[in-house]
Amino acid sequence: MTERSTSFKVGIDFESVLRAISKQIYETPLAFIRENVQNAVDAIRIQAHRDSIGTDDDRYRIDITVEDRRILVRDNGTGMSAADLENFFWTIGASGKRTLEAQAAGCVGMFGIGGFANFGVCDTLEVISQTKDVPHGTLTRLSSVDIQAAGMAIPSVTVEASDAAAPRGTIVIGHLRSAPNNADLRRYLQDFVRFVPTVIYFNGDKISQAKFHDIENRENLTNIGAGIQKWCEGDLVITGGMYEDRGHALVASIEGLSIDGEPVNLVGHIRFENGPIDVFKRGFKLCATQIGSTIGVSGRLDCDRFVPTAGRDSLDAPTTSLLSRIVLALEKVAVEAVLESPERIAQHTRIFRYVTQRGLISRLGNVKVRLADGSESALCDIRRRAEQGGVGVFFGLAQKQALNQIMHARGHLVILLSADGHRQKAERCYLEQYCAAKPFDGVIDCVEYYKELARFERVFLSELELTISKSYEVKNFRLIPGKLTEDIPVFVKEQGANQQLDIFVDTRHKEIAKLEELGYSQILYSLIATFCREYLGPSLKKWSPRFFGDGALNLELLAKRRSELWILLKDDIGVVRKGGQRQVVTRSDVHVVNVGGGQSHTEPQPGKPQPRILHIVDEQGATGLQGFYIRLPEMAFSAYGDLLQDCDSRGVVWAGNKIMYVASDAVSTAFQYEIRVDEVVAASVNGVIRAEGAIQIEQPLQEMYGGVYFPIPSPLEPFLIPRGDVEIRLELHCDWIDMRTAKHWTPRESLGS
Repeated sequence: MTERSTSFKVGIDFESVLRAISKQIYETPLAFIRENVQNAVDAIRIQAHRDSIGTDDDRYRIDITVEDRRILVRDNGTGMSAADLENFFWTIGASGKRTLEAQAAGCVGMFGIGGFANFGVCDTLEVISQTKDVPHGTLTRLSSVDIQAAGMAIPSVTVEASDAAAPRGTIVIGHLRSAPNNADLRRYLQDFVRFVPTVIYFNGDKISQAKFHDIENRENLTNIGAGIQKWCEGDLVITGGMYEDRGHALVASIEGLSIDGEPVNLVGHIRFENGPIDVFKRGFKLCATQIGSTIGVSGRLDCDRFVPTAGRDSLDAPTTSLLSRIVLALEKVAVEAVLESPERIAQHTRIFRYVTQRGLISRLGNVKVRLADGSESALCDIRRRAEQGGVGVFFGLAQKQALNQIMHARGHLVILLSADGHRQKAERCYLEQYCAAKPFDGVIDCVEYYKELARFERVFLSELELTISKSYEVKNFRLIPGKLTEDIPVFVKEQGANQQLDIFVDTRHKEIAKLEELGYSQILYSLIATFCREYLGPSLKKWSPRFFGDGALNLELLAKRRSELWILLKDDIGVVRKGGQRQVVTRSDVHVVNVGGGQSHTEPQPGKPQPRILHIVDEQGATGLQGFYIRLPEMAFSAYGDLLQDCDSRGVVWAGNKIMYVASDAVSTAFQYEIRVDEVVAASVNGVIRAEGAIQIEQPLQEMYGGVYFPIPSPLEPFLIPRGDVEIRLELHCDWIDMRTAKHWTPRESLGS
């Protein structure tokens, strides 16, 4: 028996396809009118190209009329024949604007799906169009009823003769499911068409033809350089000028571009401050986008080479690449302009990361640095004095003021490095490379060794040794108690790569001695750990396998070591994790700790759950730790609680019903501790009630009672601290993200109380 082959047609759920187009491709239901207006603009651009006149000629116009649930968009552009309507407008994926003529005219659309975006908000869509020199036009109509009636088949479009669009042009009529907000619709649409040269009316009011200037408020700007310049970067040549406003912000005006010798229309400006870049094509806005840069950029640009994605909320890959090349070329010009002036350098500290990354250290001669005697000097002047000989150059931080004065008295130059990390690195590189400068560390010494130690001094050293071993995994070191040559409490004397670290500790220094009055309590041990991280952390990180050379936590290594405690969610830091566990917190969960003045405090009873909330009371202000603290969940602490103390950047943000603590090494890793409550968090900040905000955390985390506690800023206390018999219900989430590896971890077990 011979089997005969058969076939069947591929089925399609047309209604689902339209839903995907209208709701998933387009970022807002308002996009349907933008698509219709953009089609009208393109039709006029093609007609103007054929007529060899500008699109701003008064014989062209577009009218948008909104009446209740009916929106009408009319243009007098090229129009479409019955065949064009069938083959292009009503065929998904087809477009009549992929021609050389459309490209030369500057058309925006080319994807062939814009018309179907209407069905995201329309019940019925009518398209009436007529080309010139034909007796009649064509009306086409499709409704939601037609689509539903077709089921799994392709619905049929109604076709009739019509003269409504005569003598030439197109009318699109959308019958909406609900009436739009006219003000919102106009505001949304005007953002896209305000620079379009063709006149566009919205209910009789003109919303287009604003002048697109390369740069605005030129009279308030000062030109830097010799007027109009040409900036070259590879095959790109950008024509424009660099300006500075009264607030010292830099702005690059752009008047032209050539790529490999071919002229390309490009006009606009780039402002060297963080923000979006609005991208246009012959006055029609494509989208707002962000371009990664070192010093930050914003602005607006109009270029014929720009192409959006189908949903108009981003740019295609070639456009993004071109825009990035333009921005990076201008960023280089801006940095060079800043480096020419000490005043500009003082206003634009963001350039120092760029300078170190691009190897421009030699260009830092105009940077002014502070000397130990309080005066200022440019780095180029210090270099000149060093090259003349007879003077030594040293650098360090402000804490070494006593030694600074000694060195100055000996006739040497002592530079106090900036507190900003990137600037400090750049200053140090220049001083070492061009001034033969040396750090202070080489001249610090111990002048008195302590032989007989008191009990508190022994306890301090023992706890410090434990913290170094546990938190940094540094094994080959020794602690040496003694008095140092300047008024500092601790100093790491590094030998060689494989040699022992000598850590000198002045156990009688005021910064250490003041802790004795706290007694031998959990708060003392927590503060010793804090002391270790504040004073020794930067030095120990260089010797610790838990950190990279730039100070970033090595989460990859730690996750492998503690695989029983971590879960790698996905190789995508964009994952949004659901879940968590609710907890109920009452007044009995608040534990009071008295510090300062020799007061004692009550330890939690053995066998009882550890306190969820700490209230540290410091009436004499001896420690500066007074306030409330909330405990990290147990499994999160087991997995990575010991890493949190090494995150120098800490803050808390709130919005809606969420409070999120964020701790970061400020390089590549960040911890997030999210707390959700049963009410809107509307906190008072400077006397103003705000439902969202952010506060930097200055107080250190407290590691006590086998866990870590985060400080609770006073504006957030009403939402986390139970009062009287009131219960507070909390939902807790914790996770780490690592930008270096694009990975995302969470505790392996569910979060316990």
